[in-house]
Amino acid sequence: MEFPWSDCADEDLATRVGIKQQAVDDALVYSQQLCDKLRSGIHTMRPASVAAFDVMGGKEIGAWTAEMGEYPSPRSPRGSCLPANTWIAELERTNKKLEILIGVTGATGAGKTSLLNSILEYPELLPSSSTEAATATVCRIAWNHDDTAGREFRAEVVFRSKDDVVKELGEVLGAVKERKALKIEKFERETERFEAIDAVTDIISRGVAKVCAVWGLDEAEIEDVDHTVESVLEKNDQIVHLLGTTITDITSADADAFAAEVKPYLDSTPTPDGITAWPLIEQVKLYVKSDILKHGIVLVDLPGLSDMVESRSAVAENYSQNLSITAIVTPAIRAADEKTGVTLMESHQELRMQLDGKYHKDSFCVVVSKIDDMDVDAHCKQSKDAIGDTQLQACTDEIETMSARYDETCQRLRRSERKSASLVRTRAKLRKRISALGAPPFTSNMLGRKDREKWSKAMAQKEKFTKLEKLWAERHKAKRDLANGALQLSRALERLDSQKTHRCIWLRNDYITKRIGSDFARRQKKLARLAEQDKDRYDGSVNVFPVCARAFRDLVKGKKPMAGFPSRPYTGIPQLRQWLGDAVLVSREEHLDAVLRGLQRLHDGITRWSDDSSRGMVAFSRKEVESLLRYSHDKYRSKLGAAFGQSARDLRALNPLKNKAEKLDSCEMTAVQAASRWVYKFPDDVNSADKISWVTYNAILRRNGGPFQGRNGIRCYDFPLALSTPFLHIILEDWVQFFQFEAPKTEGPMVAKASDIWGQYMDEIHAHIRETAPDIVPYFDETATTMELIEVELCDKLQSSIKDLCSGASQIHPLFVDTIRQQLQEPILRALQITGKNHLRHRQAHLCHAIEHRSRNMVATGYQHMEAAYFARVTRLPATYQAIARRAVAQVETQLGLLLNNLQAVRVGGRTALARKTTLQKTVRTLALAWAAQWRTPQLDAAAVGAGPGGIPEGFVWAVSEGEGAVLGGESSGAESDSDSGSGSGSGSGSGSGSDSDGDDGGGGGSGLSGLLKMEGR
Repeated sequence: MEFPWSDCADEDLATRVGIKQQAVDDALVYSQQLCDKLRSGIHTMRPASVAAFDVMGGKEIGAWTAEMGEYPSPRSPRGSCLPANTWIAELERTNKKLEILIGVTGATGAGKTSLLNSILEYPELLPSSSTEAATATVCRIAWNHDDTAGREFRAEVVFRSKDDVVKELGEVLGAVKERKALKIEKFERETERFEAIDAVTDIISRGVAKVCAVWGLDEAEIEDVDHTVESVLEKNDQIVHLLGTTITDITSADADAFAAEVKPYLDSTPTPDGITAWPLIEQVKLYVKSDILKHGIVLVDLPGLSDMVESRSAVAENYSQNLSITAIVTPAIRAADEKTGVTLMESHQELRMQLDGKYHKDSFCVVVSKIDDMDVDAHCKQSKDAIGDTQLQACTDEIETMSARYDETCQRLRRSERKSASLVRTRAKLRKRISALGAPPFTSNMLGRKDREKWSKAMAQKEKFTKLEKLWAERHKAKRDLANGALQLSRALERLDSQKTHRCIWLRNDYITKRIGSDFARRQKKLARLAEQDKDRYDGSVNVFPVCARAFRDLVKGKKPMAGFPSRPYTGIPQLRQWLGDAVLVSREEHLDAVLRGLQRLHDGITRWSDDSSRGMVAFSRKEVESLLRYSHDKYRSKLGAAFGQSARDLRALNPLKNKAEKLDSCEMTAVQAASRWVYKFPDDVNSADKISWVTYNAILRRNGGPFQGRNGIRCYDFPLALSTPFLHIILEDWVQFFQFEAPKTEGPMVAKASDIWGQYMDEIHAHIRETAPDIVPYFDETATTMELIEVELCDKLQSSIKDLCSGASQIHPLFVDTIRQQLQEPILRALQITGKNHLRHRQAHLCHAIEHRSRNMVATGYQHMEAAYFARVTRLPATYQAIARRAVAQVETQLGLLLNNLQAVRVGGRTALARKTTLQKTVRTLALAWAAQWRTPQLDAAAVGAGPGGIPEGFVWAVSEGEGAVLGGESSGAESDSDSGSGSGSGSGSGSGSDSDGDDGGGGGSGLSGLLKMEGR
């Protein structure tokens, strides 16, 4: 039976994944309902005999349901239960266990945390800070599968081991003692003392800060009192008890409350108990319900692989070995600086990605953060791109023109306000005079001469007042028109300024993107042989995403948009989120295909078990058929295992390290050159002659050559890693060639062999059934689709074993560095024993001499350890292949058991069990049919199928809010026309009755420039 998810090969990748994801989600709902029905039905029937158990197909049902101890199996000893490793439970676990690790790394202050918050769409989830506390802890963020109310957000906090903390304390206290000794030690020159004390003080300051924070000490106390590690630990037993433990009870239903609760473990905020915990944390695992994480993405905030704390460094190392995608975060202002090179990562980090076959556009991206960090006016004047950009210059010119119009309009508005204020005062005086004259009589004939003069004067005043009212109304209207015009000009200027900012940002983004792309293409040329074989991925391009997390945060919170970022697409965050989702689509599809094949096999089995239409219509001996088939099962289980074992032996015959002898010939010179640069501040720069202080050099040696953070943590020194790097470069192309191309080629022959043996297996089963129970053959033929699914699953698992072998290369090549590190311990220890005058030079000479004579053996040993690790993995393959073969044959046995169970006739003694089974079958079949119907007509989530990522829009579109009016750069309605119409009207030239309302008397200033500013403030 074909379903949309099995017949969508012609669709694009995103659409296919959307269809398949919906199919998995639907199927898991129905499979759980089926599991509940079957479990309930079996529990109700409680079969007491083997016959009844067989009638119901208890063995087969037991392979579906998940609960242990539901009922004892009559085929098993009393009290034993059906296997817990069931189809449904296993498929659910398989669906949830997909984890695609995406590492986010970058220098301190690059904006990683704000970026992660934006990607998750929880603006304040992780604390943003550039301090060591907020950057040292490894933080892992995954989807929260817990749907329990109140547990929408969960966290696990893993504390460092006691041994790790004790070691760090010992190093800090040892450095304090060394500084004391330096203060009284004799030096030939006093400047040497100051230099030595300064260097060791820098080392102490970073360690002492942690000790003081955790143990409640101050630096002066540590300096004055001869503390030991034990005396420091005794300061707080509560902290000691936390070491080596994991806190798992941090939960919340509210994001803000959860953020406050985990904050003490991610920055220097004390816990409610008053403990400063961050120096003691090894890693923090967060589980949240964010759409980006829903289908397997796991975000990992990596502090770097050179952390002074070994346990955190080891955790970061382990994550780095298993990353599918690496996102390097670099601030825009640094990436755009022409005076600095495009150094996005350390050379060893770049080499590692190359060795892992992940130094290409599908596994690597650059995030340019803080793109709003720009002086727009200075950029317009200094940047060549900005000066030559016609759009930017046109926008700048329009701003100048409109600013002049705005200033002129504001001046006219002020004049109009003054004139309106004068009219208001005159009107008030006239009203007062008219009021003083009193009301006129009914007719003028009733008045005397004086009264008539008074009445005539009053009428003249009234007429003058009427004209004045009309003039005031005209001027009031003109003033309001001017105010509205000024407001619209102000808004237009705001939009133009935002457009100008956007254009400057876009131009700089374009420059940075091209610069990074050019540098990446140059570096990727080292893998020229790979580019010839995989031109799509190794084409020299890299994805660069300029982003502004701050602007995105403001938009999420509903605040006024920052200049240059009128809507979310302009922040770059949606494009990055889309790319991350698209980058894992291939892995998701492979995972979904595997889960769907298992679900379809489950569906077919349940459908077959619940179909009672052919029961008893075929005469056969189930015992005889199963006995004969058991021989075939055993035979082909062994045959498959043997064939796969040969494939493992073929892989063992291959070797990722070719021509080792040639590679070892240049060891001495290469090693000595590397070691001779250890005394320099910038060992990678052969043109740099700046040397590190002898105190720093000695501190590095005391840490077995590193890793060791230099002054202010700017640079990390690691002698063994530096010595290993050139030799790993030597094997780079051969290594990647083997694990990315040669080893994967073995999949084809192995899968072809498996398919051939599988065909023989199915033919033999068919022959045995035809021989012993020919009437069953038509029913067996109906299982062909299910048997094909089992075959495909078998082949998939074989291919996965090769992929796992190849991806495991990321855990093999670090062994070379570990070997060099171990081999260097003895020479470094001997170097530290050299004391006296000029001991730095003597120590360096000793190390260079030792490395020169030992380098060939050191490198050869490192290569041997890598080979041994590879062969150890290959050696484990036969056992893996045997398990794959056993699983496939067991699934065939289960399907045939379902078939025979439904076809066999039922003896009289089993009628009661049969009746119960029939009732259960009807219920189950209804659900199975509904499941199939849902698969045939899925209701797809349109949001699950997104468009391509694109980039920040080049054009600028302002989202005009309701009632805002003017279009950018257009004419302002009423801004200039008739703006002064009232001022030259003379005294009452118009007609019509004036308003006698007092409500506007004091309103002259309220709707003018001051009113405009108030409106803008709102």
